[in-house]
Amino acid sequence: MLERVEFGGSTLAWDYQIKSVDHFKGYYHWHQCGEFLYVHQGEGIVVVNNHTYPIRQGMLFFFQPYQLHHVYAEVHPNTPYERNIFYVEPIVMDRYLQAFPHRRSFFSRLWNGRNQQQVFYLSSHMDQLDWMYESYNQSRSRVGGEWEESVLFLLQLLSVLDQQKEGADEALSQLTDSRHLRHSEKMMRWIEEHFDYEMRLDQMAADVHLSKSYASRIFHQETGSSITDYVTARRLKQAYLLLETTTLSVEEIGRRAGFPNGSYFIQLFRKSAGTTPLQYRQQFERSSKH
Repeated sequence: MLERVEFGGSTLAWDYQIKSVDHFKGYYHWHQCGEFLYVHQGEGIVVVNNHTYPIRQGMLFFFQPYQLHHVYAEVHPNTPYERNIFYVEPIVMDRYLQAFPHRRSFFSRLWNGRNQQQVFYLSSHMDQLDWMYESYNQSRSRVGGEWEESVLFLLQLLSVLDQQKEGADEALSQLTDSRHLRHSEKMMRWIEEHFDYEMRLDQMAADVHLSKSYASRIFHQETGSSITDYVTARRLKQAYLLLETTTLSVEEIGRRAGFPNGSYFIQLFRKSAGTTPLQYRQQFERSSKH
């Protein structure tokens, strides 16, 4: 679930023009850094902050550090999923933006603000964005000045997002129908309030006024994943947080995250992190000291 991004001394971690032409399911995960996802073409669903958004050409998503999100692309040979992704360490980049107070303030709200807009519909500005991404990608191959080029690229991107915010809001609302919450969003909000103890699907369905079978079906239809996958991801995220910020026992952390069975919790965590909860805590403590 946690996908740690390695920067290797660079200012940005960069994936340019990634193209998927076969099945692309995706899964719930998060990063220790911020992620910008710019869709060049494709269709599907993005789940972030208990909301679902359609994937469309020209959309840009920003995922905050440690924010649970899920990208589900409907990929076929005739409808590939092509995107540009880059990751940024917000605290590091914040220092570079000190000379640009307005952009720095906007960036600060973007990466650590609550209820901050994180989805932008920018199809009418794709020529400008494509040029920016291509120019920066070419500049990365040159020796020296990598951080200056990265700061310039981020400043350009922040300017586009900030200037187009109002227009993006209006265009995005036409895609998402913001007048009513989707059923999946109601369920995700219910899960957010109940994930840390034993949950019953029939109780959740009743509370959101749906039948059990319809609740399961519509959640998958609207998010591209099952309710079980979402609940497991949310519980594991809580377990990661508690391991990093408390000295509670592994058994107690499992219980507080919604896993009353300790052995099952350790099994799931090992599958997610590739290590036991105790080993993860020890590794995190060592890395935090450097």
